[in-house]
Amino acid sequence: MTATVTKADVERELLEAWEGLGSAVDSFSDMELEQPGVVEGWSIKDLLGHIAFWAEQAAENMQLIAAGRADEVRRPSDEKATDEWNEREWRARRERPLSDVREEWLDSFQGAMQALAALPSERLEEKLKGYTALKLFAEDTYEHYKEHLAHLNAWRRELETTET
Repeated sequence: MTATVTKADVERELLEAWEGLGSAVDSFSDMELEQPGVVEGWSIKDLLGHIAFWAEQAAENMQLIAAGRADEVRRPSDEKATDEWNEREWRARRERPLSDVREEWLDSFQGAMQALAALPSERLEEKLKGYTALKLFAEDTYEHYKEHLAHLNAWRRELETTET
């Protein structure tokens, strides 16, 4: 017997992952946030823009599902397409000031929370494009936050070993 995931469970998971990520981001100085090298040549600022884009995409997709327009959900078709989306969004944000990117990142979380709150609970298990709505949302929000939290923690350790 498999346990049913409730919307409250998803909201709790989202909030916990967000708080962990936020604490990690807040532990860096503005200079450290803009220093490249966290993930390949990306800075934390770049990661914040990347995370914001995917959370915004998750919110948009949840809004489409809630409106009965699941056929309009946008999702990259494969890993190559995902890389292209990531590159496009990185280019769109790379020259923006840290304060703007940080604001978008903060707003993206609020948008994701609101879209999840507006989604009828029974739609979480709706199947679309090889995913359930829940899996799609999780991958683009709290699972994504956890993935990049690990990168930030590794970056913190690297900075601590080079700041002697």
